[in-house]
Amino acid sequence: MGDEIKLSPEEVDRVMAIINQAYTDMEEVATGIGGHSANVSTAYNGSGTGRAMETYDDLGRAGQALAAALDGLSQDLGLTATTGRETDADAQGVLNGVQTPGITPDAGIAQAI
Repeated sequence: MGDEIKLSPEEVDRVMAIINQAYTDMEEVATGIGGHSANVSTAYNGSGTGRAMETYDDLGRAGQALAAALDGLSQDLGLTATTGRETDADAQGVLNGVQTPGITPDAGIAQAI
């Protein structure tokens, strides 16, 4: 996990949108899967019914946990992006406030960068 990945603010927004959509999708699927537990008890009578209901309940809870994890990831990524934007703005403010007495800036150098 030592690899570093750098994202632009626009890329962060795009990733957050993907995560938010995955969260919404997972939450809906988990709710649907959990709901199958009741359907199983109605559809089947026998020794496997209880186990099938437990399985669907467990799958529904696992899906809800994954949805919650995706939501947390999205929030963390949003906080990281906000902090990065604030840091960039602070750095830009400091650079704009630097005074260089006796030095004439060469705009050509800045444009070449």
